[in-house]
Amino acid sequence: MVSGLTDRCTTLLASVFVALNVTSFQAFAEEPPLGELIDHHIDAALVERNIPAAERSSDAEFLRRVTLDLTGTIPDSATAREFIESSDPQKREKLIDQLLSSDEFATQMAVVFDVTLMERRPDNYVTTPEWRNYLAQSFAENKLLNQLIAEILGADGVDEKLRPAAKFYLDRAVEKDVLVRDIGRLFLGIDLQCAQCHDHPDIDDYLHQHYHGLSVFVAGSKTFKQPDGKFVLQEVVMREVEFASVFDPETTKKTGPRLLDALMEIPDFPEGEEYVEKPSRTVRSVPKFSLRKLLAERLPQDETPEFARNMANRLWAMMMGRGIVHPLDMHHSANPPSHPELLSALGQNLAASKYDIKSFLRGVCLSNTYQRSSLIPNKAIAEQLPADSFAVANMKGLSPEQLFESLLVSTQARALLEKQIDDAIAEESAATTEANAEAEKSDDDKTKEERNKHRSAKVAEFVTVFGSVPGQPEGEFAASLPQALFLANSETVSDWVPAGSGNLTERLVEMDDPAAIAEELFLSVLSRIPEAEETQLVMEQLGSSDADRPKTVAALVWSLLASAEFRLNH
Repeated sequence: MVSGLTDRCTTLLASVFVALNVTSFQAFAEEPPLGELIDHHIDAALVERNIPAAERSSDAEFLRRVTLDLTGTIPDSATAREFIESSDPQKREKLIDQLLSSDEFATQMAVVFDVTLMERRPDNYVTTPEWRNYLAQSFAENKLLNQLIAEILGADGVDEKLRPAAKFYLDRAVEKDVLVRDIGRLFLGIDLQCAQCHDHPDIDDYLHQHYHGLSVFVAGSKTFKQPDGKFVLQEVVMREVEFASVFDPETTKKTGPRLLDALMEIPDFPEGEEYVEKPSRTVRSVPKFSLRKLLAERLPQDETPEFARNMANRLWAMMMGRGIVHPLDMHHSANPPSHPELLSALGQNLAASKYDIKSFLRGVCLSNTYQRSSLIPNKAIAEQLPADSFAVANMKGLSPEQLFESLLVSTQARALLEKQIDDAIAEESAATTEANAEAEKSDDDKTKEERNKHRSAKVAEFVTVFGSVPGQPEGEFAASLPQALFLANSETVSDWVPAGSGNLTERLVEMDDPAAIAEELFLSVLSRIPEAEETQLVMEQLGSSDADRPKTVAALVWSLLASAEFRLNH
């Protein structure tokens, strides 16, 4: 009886779905886990395009990839060995959760968002350490992504707790045209630069009014120097801007604040009553209604679907090596997503989670799509596998920060780095008076600040060689001669490889079994167990040079560090 009633209910519901043009119960049911949703869309596209998918990644491949993506470095050899040898069927899921809850995750995300939002611009008003500390703290407490972006877009630098967030505006010198382009690119996924003087000549979706509507939000903001010498933002009252196309300069148009086609309503105040603080040379201008705060309130919300879509696409690209819309800041009808339904689902999932970034990244990591191998299933069709199919894990070059940290972990050279920093501080201290040197030694905070400064200087060497041009987004991986020469000649790196201070080379030299040396070498540098022929090669090299073993071992370490396998996240 119950079964028959259930069948009749099912038939009735099915007829309702047909009438509503809905093809499955899923539209009315709870969404499946994000990982399953991803795989459903990707796998369906692979079948439709007749593209073979790679096998599931090995444990070693997955461990290295997810650790790099979520914490910005490779795992150490002990972690690699333990994970590879574990028979726990839940070990991948447990690893993901462990990484997402780590301090290193917050640090890595701070670097990623710094590079994404500031594009390695030089510090002017807010230092990078202050800014990254603010970002890291936000990710450590799992601050919702839309709240973080709202803080950044609404910050004026007055509140000390949120002053670092004002770096986005201040270190762009609050230049209207720079801000309009970057707010469009980074938060909406649209590059309106060529719509500044007229409708975009090549992209029908980008209109002249879109550019100027977005400019209204920031055109009234300027810098103001406080009595304490710090620069903050002030704002004059604006309601609209006038604009005219260069092709029709006689026809003037007006627009109020708008996010693409969505025109915002703003309150009107009687003349003379628009300000909390009226503008003057000595008083910071504070209007009763802030357009910049309106931008912060409206842009990172569900009412602006382009925001969730763009952020989902950027987070996907961070993990998968390529956006579903690519380039990331070119969302428009002539550049459609590779998987439109998936991108829509990702944006909806991010919004439905209240912009919980950890939940989103966890779902991506748990998908079979993310966990595919980078090994092409059939070499004969290698050139027929488009990168936007996600049939094979896309290989990504290590960022400068990832390369620095991974070199440090693989060579086990933290003690050597500390010595390099100590030597640099001592050299600086020698140039000061003895009294000043003693004062610095007794000030723990200042000592910590000095150490961080010198460590940052070491990382900056890598950024100069491997990073993007300041003010430009990070490009795709492209090895170059200057990079190879840097790795070969950098004093920072060359000091880490020869045996010393308990580093990898010294530990390997002290081991007796050549096969064990090969295993520890590969686990330390490449996070995997060597193949039989690789072990044999290491044994042959060690056997032919007993008289100069430290140099041979150092050469073996260096050969793996210089390999493409180490330089790439695969």
